[in-house]
Amino acid sequence: MDKISKNFVRLFFGEGLSHLFGFITNAYIARILGVEGFGLINYSLAFLTYLLLFSNIGFTTLGTREVSREQNDNTLIGTITGARFTLTLLLFIFFLSLLTVIPGTTQVKTVILFYLFTGIPYAFNLEFVFQAREEMGIVATGKIIQSLGYLIFILILLRNPKQILTIPIAFFAGYTIATILLIFFFIKRYKRLYVLFNFSAFANLLSAALPIGLATIIYQAVFNLPTIWLRMLYGEKEVGLFSAGFKIVLLLLIIERVFYYLVFPILSRASKKNPAHLPLIIELFTLTLMVITLIVALGVGIFASKIIGLIYGTNFIAATPVLRILLLYFITAPLNTLWGYALVALNQERKFFKVIFLIALMNLLMIPVLGYLFKGTGVALAIFLSEFIGLLIMHQKLSGVIQFRMPPPVNLPRIKEILNPF
Repeated sequence: MDKISKNFVRLFFGEGLSHLFGFITNAYIARILGVEGFGLINYSLAFLTYLLLFSNIGFTTLGTREVSREQNDNTLIGTITGARFTLTLLLFIFFLSLLTVIPGTTQVKTVILFYLFTGIPYAFNLEFVFQAREEMGIVATGKIIQSLGYLIFILILLRNPKQILTIPIAFFAGYTIATILLIFFFIKRYKRLYVLFNFSAFANLLSAALPIGLATIIYQAVFNLPTIWLRMLYGEKEVGLFSAGFKIVLLLLIIERVFYYLVFPILSRASKKNPAHLPLIIELFTLTLMVITLIVALGVGIFASKIIGLIYGTNFIAATPVLRILLLYFITAPLNTLWGYALVALNQERKFFKVIFLIALMNLLMIPVLGYLFKGTGVALAIFLSEFIGLLIMHQKLSGVIQFRMPPPVNLPRIKEILNPF
């Protein structure tokens, strides 16, 4: 229990500082470049986002699960690293060919190209290993170094809009420093890092990781739909109001990320070594998440208009209903993540994929209709309803594999006994 508490604090501190540095960096870039330049940067960054999504394709999640079960399996780590690097090179070539046909100026294509180079250090990033081995202090350090390095390079290099290429260079530099740091920690603890190129093993890894990777890609793709749809129907103002509420909720969802990093290796190891303990572990973290998210949502919901006014200014007060509805999504999404990755820990990643696919499908159906009828508020409602229905289905899928009680009971002596090994 003491180790879990310390890891929670370290992760929360790391995620919080990382997001704070990122917020400051984006604000500085926006002020230097202006609206159009900032839009160009975000457009170019989207290409890197897709490269990273497809080059990972679930490898790190699968790696976290397997390494948490067999902590000294350096062959698996080397195979995953080799697979990620190979896939990154193939995708890099694909995106280079894509740059020759997509519309855009030479400047736009050059910025995209410079961003794509970050895929190389990303392929060698070993964060998943330290997550699996529950060394969350190192995970948090890597996150802080990456975002802080990016911020420092931006403040040093970016002085005017003509220096726009310094932004992807700074992004690459920050990520490279963090990756090198994690490799250093790995070698210091485990002596050497193998990068293995075994294409038969690649195929087996890809087959196992694909459902997880596709679920992540589909889920991320749906998150781009609300702004596109609102822009088509109602213009920039409605997009701005929706985004104001949505970005606050995304910040609050640091809680979800912290719990994923903390809980997934515990569930993965318990599924192999102590499967009888899994129901109580799931119940404990379910109860913890419910209490935390309900308290946070209640506090933010009561002061929603004041929070929006403080962050964005009084012109954004109309975003208050969007924020309050999205707080319901904030309560629901972390539970979906917990139960979903419990399925992955139990080797039920295909069931996990099916639920995520259904959530995405419901969003695709409801966002256009409710967005058309009720603008940003309708989109927020669609996101919540899709997630809530998905949560019910996720509970059904998980209950079919392992029995756990809802609402979860509190049995502190038993919980402490079970979690002590972790």
